[in-house]
Amino acid sequence: MELPAYMKNLELSIDREIQFMIKYQLTADELFFMKLIFYAQEDHEEYLHEFFSQNQLTTDPRDLLVSLQNKGIINKSYDIPPKGIPFNPQDVEFNKRFTDQLMKHSQDMGMELFNAYPLFTTINGRQFSLRNISKNFKTFDDYCWEYGKSIKWNEQYHKEIMDLLEYGKDNNMITSGICDFIISRQWTTIKALKDAGMGTFDTGELI
Repeated sequence: MELPAYMKNLELSIDREIQFMIKYQLTADELFFMKLIFYAQEDHEEYLHEFFSQNQLTTDPRDLLVSLQNKGIINKSYDIPPKGIPFNPQDVEFNKRFTDQLMKHSQDMGMELFNAYPLFTTINGRQFSLRNISKNFKTFDDYCWEYGKSIKWNEQYHKEIMDLLEYGKDNNMITSGICDFIISRQWTTIKALKDAGMGTFDTGELI
């Protein structure tokens, strides 16, 4: 069964991390442990295993799970294994109110990108729509989450991408739909062209 979008990986900005730590009274260990669980639930358990193999956490995993459950981050219905018994990160259930806030964070960034993205482009005399998300995503939430995931939920990186998008628009570099822009991480190409001092060029060159 596919995991809901809000159970997938995240990488929050420092400001947002501090906000969540204050609001939910999270310790640094709890926040990082929680992010490792999100990564594991997206089929990246290697990060969790690697981290524990180095004995980096100063607190036992079970104590962290208990603390997160007591703070309402993990659902009370989740049965925490006894100390010394490995836990399965796929079984950890997070509180929906908490994960809804994470989803809202992704929606805010996704909406900003969507609204700033060009509506159409003209290539070889033909006009093409650039904001059609149905090509790759079933819902707008899916689109927002995919974008957030692709930049690891980093607000500073998002701001850089928005600047690169404006540069690309000003220099006639946006020739693909928003879905391809995200999936192919095309802002990296725009950044390379910008760093090389390249400006406006014929969009036909990208076909």
